[in-house]
Amino acid sequence: MVLTDLLSFDNLALFYLLRDTPPNVLARVFVRADARLSGALLGLMTPKQREAIHYLMAKENDGDEKLFAEANSALLILADDLMRKGLVIKEGRYYYGKPVEEKAPAEG
Repeated sequence: MVLTDLLSFDNLALFYLLRDTPPNVLARVFVRADARLSGALLGLMTPKQREAIHYLMAKENDGDEKLFAEANSALLILADDLMRKGLVIKEGRYYYGKPVEEKAPAEG
């Protein structure tokens, strides 16, 4: 998987990725990411989350190429982990988030 594959994630798959990615990693990826990917992820965030990411983007924009590469790798590792867990499935060239069944509250 490469970073541009994330453009083929549906909203639920992106939500899972967003949920599992540390904010500083997201911020560093956003500094250099394709605008379409950044826009899709930002669209899933609350206003408070967007504000925090914008703040972190300013902090993480230090030009350290090694850290940018590590952040991209971390995001791809997290995406692969979601696929391994069965939360994201690939069909053709697209990736779909699999809804997780909610457990009923225990009676008693």
